[in-house]
Amino acid sequence: MLFKLSLKNMKKSMKDYMIYFLTLVLGVAIFYMFNSLDSQEAVIRVSKSTREIIRLMIELLEFVSVFVAVVFGLLIVYANNFLISRRKREFGIYMTLRNGKESNC
Repeated sequence: MLFKLSLKNMKKSMKDYMIYFLTLVLGVAIFYMFNSLDSQEAVIRVSKSTREIIRLMIELLEFVSVFVAVVFGLLIVYANNFLISRRKREFGIYMTLRNGKESNC
């Protein structure tokens, strides 16, 4: 019974989970993109005159990468709190069912 209830609630809230999952995937992709720019083959094979400009760009991207990581962390915390707040009633039902099951044993 508990499995059926949890499966039903999971199907009902699949839209919220898909938005959360896609946001996480997009955030990881952006974070990886910023961190992998300095190791690209095109950046490595540049002339000496443009190497200084690229070095400055990489330093700037390091700061942007830290900013993206902070925003990404805040987004994860916000989305997690949002999903938990929407499921408070469901968690209460689960706790009630679990407590009732323990008292019958």
